[in-house]
Amino acid sequence: MQKNNSSSARIPRILNQGSLSPAFGIRHKRITRTALATLLALLTATIPAQAETVRDGDTAPEAQLLNEQGKPTQLHAEGRATVMTFIFTRCAAMEFCPKMNSKFNELQAAIQKEGLQDQARLLSITLDPEFDRPERLKEFSEAMEIDPAVWNFATGSKAQIDRLTKDFRVFTETKDGVLNHTLCTALVRPDGTVEKIWRGNFWKPDDVLAKLRSLNQSK
Repeated sequence: MQKNNSSSARIPRILNQGSLSPAFGIRHKRITRTALATLLALLTATIPAQAETVRDGDTAPEAQLLNEQGKPTQLHAEGRATVMTFIFTRCAAMEFCPKMNSKFNELQAAIQKEGLQDQARLLSITLDPEFDRPERLKEFSEAMEIDPAVWNFATGSKAQIDRLTKDFRVFTETKDGVLNHTLCTALVRPDGTVEKIWRGNFWKPDDVLAKLRSLNQSK
C-alpha cells in the first residue's frame, strides 16, 4: 500500500481492528446515531460488500495460477502445508510488501534450517498480475536469492486475482496510478483447509513456524 495516510487506507485497518477509530473524530464511548450512520455509509461506499470470505477452517478456493517458472500452481500442495500471502513487485511502501518479503525470507531460512522443505512451502501471490507475469516474478525472485524449492511467487489472470482478494478480504484500490492494498497471510493445510489467517503485518515468523510444527506433529 502506497498512501498510508489516506482515508481509504485507514478504513480497512478499522475493520480489522473491530473497533471505531478516532481517525474519524468519533470517541469510542460516545457515538451518536448520526455519526454512526455516517461512518457506516462511508465504509459501505468505500469497500464493496463481500458476501462470502474465507475464514479459519474453511476450504481454500480453487485457483489456477502460474509460478515464476511458468508452471501451474495452486493454494495448496499435496503433502505440504502452504504459507501464502499477497504482494506485488513494484510496491515501494516499506511497511507493506518489502516487510512481508522480509518476513517470508525469515520463514524460508527457518524452514531450510529445520529441514521442513518436505512439509512446508511459501507462496507469494501478486496483486498486480498484468505487470507481474512469470518472467517478471522470476527476475524478482532471483534478485532476492529465493530458493524455489521452498518459496514461489505466483500470478494469474486479473479476474482470478480479483476473486482471490475478495475471497481473502484483501482490499485493493488503484488511485492516481498507485495500487493501495491491505495485507493478508494464510496457512493452508495440504488438504486445502485454511488453518489460520493473519491480517496485517504484525504476525511474527515464529508464530507461523509454531503452527507449521504443530501441523507436522499432528500427522
